[in-house]
Amino acid sequence: MDVPYTEIFLGLLVAYMVYSVWARLDGRIPIGAALVLLVVTAIVDAAGDVDAANSLAEFVFFLLAAGVVLLLVEHLREPPPPVPKSVSVNAPPEGVAPEASEERERAAE
Repeated sequence: MDVPYTEIFLGLLVAYMVYSVWARLDGRIPIGAALVLLVVTAIVDAAGDVDAANSLAEFVFFLLAAGVVLLLVEHLREPPPPVPKSVSVNAPPEGVAPEASEERERAAE
């Protein structure tokens, strides 16, 4: 009996993605896991087991795709940036106390 490792991995990955969206986990986690697995894939390939390396490369692809989807969900979930307030001509620059701008006006006269 042949074990369907790819289907099991995909099922676990989809379950993780659902949990990650629900718990608002960082979307970069699967990408980091893919990079680690990519190094393992290179080691397995260098050891001469090409079939196992090809299977691991599929898992790397699935992890990268999941990471991109999670980052997209994370991006779409962020609120839009606030709209800047209209700046009046007489308002002091941001970070400057109103008293300081009044002193500058008196000094300029």
